[in-house]
Amino acid sequence: MWISRFYLVALVAIFLHCSNAQDNTIGVFYGKYTDQGEEYKRIVDDAIDHVGGNLRVTHLVPEIVNTEKVFYDNINQALRVGICNRVENTNLKALIVPNDICVGCRNIGGIAGDAVNPVITTDLTYDSSAIKLYPSKDDLTDLFISLVNYTKWTDFIIIYDHTGGKFIMKYFILQLRNNDIIKFIIRITPYQVKNLMDLRDKLRNSRVKNILLFCEFEEIALSVVRMAIDEELMTDSYHWMLGNINLPLVYSDIDKIRLGRAYVTRLAMEFGSTPGRFTTQKAEPLDEWPYRLRLTYDAVLAIDEGLRLHRARLGNEPAHTSRCPNTDQSSINAKSTLLDDMKRINLEGMSGPINFDQRGNRVNYTIDIYMGKGLTVFFHSDLRKSPIGTWTQDIRSWETLNGRRWPNGNKRLFMRAFRNADLDTIKISSLQEAPYLIDDSERGFYGYIPTILEKVKRVMEDELGLPFDYQLELVSDGDYGRYDSVENRWSGLMAKLTEGHSDIAAAPLAITSERDSAVDFTIPFLKAELGVLIMHPNWVREHVFAVMFPYSATVWVFFVLAVLFIGLFLWGISYLNPYEWRKLAERGQATEEQGNYLNFWNAPWFQTSTILFQGYDHSPRSWASRTISAFWFWFSLMMIFIYLLNLSPFLTASKNLARIKDIGQLMRQTTVDVGFVRDSSAYDFFRNNEVDQYRRMWEYIHSANSMYREDSTIVGKIEDGIHRVRHSNGQYALIHDRATLIAESRQRRCSMYITGGHFALVEYGFAVPSGSPLRDQLTYVFKILHERNEFEGLLDNSTWFDPEKDGPCRTGDPKLWKDQTLFSITTGDLIGIYLLLAIGMAVSIGIFLVELVAYNLGVGNDLGGGRGRPIRNQGQGQMRTEQYAPAAGGGGDGMDGKGWI
Repeated sequence: MWISRFYLVALVAIFLHCSNAQDNTIGVFYGKYTDQGEEYKRIVDDAIDHVGGNLRVTHLVPEIVNTEKVFYDNINQALRVGICNRVENTNLKALIVPNDICVGCRNIGGIAGDAVNPVITTDLTYDSSAIKLYPSKDDLTDLFISLVNYTKWTDFIIIYDHTGGKFIMKYFILQLRNNDIIKFIIRITPYQVKNLMDLRDKLRNSRVKNILLFCEFEEIALSVVRMAIDEELMTDSYHWMLGNINLPLVYSDIDKIRLGRAYVTRLAMEFGSTPGRFTTQKAEPLDEWPYRLRLTYDAVLAIDEGLRLHRARLGNEPAHTSRCPNTDQSSINAKSTLLDDMKRINLEGMSGPINFDQRGNRVNYTIDIYMGKGLTVFFHSDLRKSPIGTWTQDIRSWETLNGRRWPNGNKRLFMRAFRNADLDTIKISSLQEAPYLIDDSERGFYGYIPTILEKVKRVMEDELGLPFDYQLELVSDGDYGRYDSVENRWSGLMAKLTEGHSDIAAAPLAITSERDSAVDFTIPFLKAELGVLIMHPNWVREHVFAVMFPYSATVWVFFVLAVLFIGLFLWGISYLNPYEWRKLAERGQATEEQGNYLNFWNAPWFQTSTILFQGYDHSPRSWASRTISAFWFWFSLMMIFIYLLNLSPFLTASKNLARIKDIGQLMRQTTVDVGFVRDSSAYDFFRNNEVDQYRRMWEYIHSANSMYREDSTIVGKIEDGIHRVRHSNGQYALIHDRATLIAESRQRRCSMYITGGHFALVEYGFAVPSGSPLRDQLTYVFKILHERNEFEGLLDNSTWFDPEKDGPCRTGDPKLWKDQTLFSITTGDLIGIYLLLAIGMAVSIGIFLVELVAYNLGVGNDLGGGRGRPIRNQGQGQMRTEQYAPAAGGGGDGMDGKGWI
């Protein structure tokens, strides 16, 4: 008997169990994306198999009308026909609803949650009674605002889809504009999934490269990302912030992004346990699963856990779902007893920890922030990089779970310092160039750049709450960097950034379009002048006989020959002309002394004395001699004045460059070679300038260096340029940053001078790897420092010099030395004249010695009147010259002494 009763009890239990098992059925809806293939159905079945027990599933696939699946396009149809009518006569205990049952409807999951309960949604829903696995709109908005605040984007584009994405982005923009701390320019690009090419054109034509992408449907977000990859919109200088959580990019997508070198920010809601503990037949790695697929799996886990909690609380199974309003008046505002238990769930799912608050919003989760290029944002465990930051939905929950205090006070976003090159410190590369940066063994790094970095560190840490521990290092080759099209890489300072060895390039690096295409620049921290460094004219040593240069050597030779020839010609006329002094003396009409006035020795002296405007001792007597003398006077006058008019440029040639005030004057001079430091600010300014005179200057210098010269005027380093100026004796001028040239001109020896006026300005900015958030953060800091005028006068620090090169001209008033002998004729300019005078003295002494010897030897007695022929004393009755009137035809003025014609 008792055995029969046992079997009866067992049969009743089995019947009751089967009855309960039949009642614990959930309904899963499928829409436009979730109904493609069998993937979502299989994952739901996998989850059912994983939880085991008495949970069953009813797949509510789209209805088929005339062999075509029906997808609703308005809320009323989706709710009444698609949901309420299909669950009205069922005994479903809970519903899983994705938003794609009505792609064009906003918040369809939330609306369904207010009509039926319990409903658990797998897409963005808000302001409803639904149990929401996707983060709430408030949490998403806080996350996006925190990230934009961290990156300090000055402007950006928002891409969203036309349903929930549009709502969340408008809500985000509203919150952003109401934030008094953040002041940004917002650009919105509405996105229609059918018009990807229109979106492509908008992005391509925009100068803005920061892009925030968030779509309600991750399938649309993926299509945008892949379009950007294919259309080369994920390249250097772009920063894409992918707002969809765990956007399922596969390895091929990441590899293409890596090759394009775009900077990418990704969000990942992490889970604590290994994915292997979940039963599934899906072979792909969990990182490549669509996030909604993971949430669908977790929805099944959550419902099963809710049923377990319900049985533990009440000892029975919950009733079926409440009915939609107006279908059963008794069910209006009715609430399933399972709903409260769903809000007490605490478990780990495929998407992370699963907890809900009393409004059904997901809570107590953490999102990791990944930023970088290529594999930096790939989530596979074997290639995973450390996240750069963490956003937590609830700080207290995080502290309880991790057993330590949250590291960022009451702010839910904690970002570690961005360090692309090193995990411990921000690596900053620079160049040694006074006064911007000097490396001293005793003082370490000092100068303009280190001082700026100290100010940046203070603002970043004290005012923005961002750590800024950095390590400053110098580029070994001292090269700003240039692009090698053959090797497809940069050199020098630029290579440090493009190859990932540095996070910041802090140097007087000119902002150019070529560099900006490879790296990102902050706003300028300095607008610097260019100057021209030359040898100070006082130190330039011209040619010793520069005073002779107004005439060529042949002119001087012919001039000397003219003196000799005219002298001989005059002697010949005076020798033969009967009206000249010689013939008059022979006829007794003049003294013997007068007869020697224009002899062989005195005629050339007559020519020489008239050249130097010293007059003459005795004038010619005949009209023939006077005629040639008149023409000789005119010839001498022309030669002297032409010489004097052309002498000044040769004596002041070294001073011409010191007078230059604009680029036109610099181009017009032809005596001095002009050069740059390769890839310096001056080099880039002229190379990339479209202003005609600057462009002509570049073409002139570049063509002269590449075609006509073996010794290029373009040097590799600033030290080479300074050395060349010092040792070129005024034949080389270097165009470079004026502040650097001032520092160099103060160093011994003090032989250089800076000219050039104010003919050019260049802009210097810090450079970072393209897409790096440091660009906008540093830009934000620079704006603050500019507003506080902390850059004003900073460069005028006289202590920023290289102690190994310091000279005496660093101290004192530089203007006094600057003006001294700058435009005056100096002793150095006249050394040739002094030398000619010295040569004249030497020749005179030589002739004196010859004359002395000749006199003692009795040679040349006729010179100066002759030695052996005493001068006869004529006494009172001597014959006067004027008593001898010339014979007919010879000048009858009776002059016997000095006189003019």
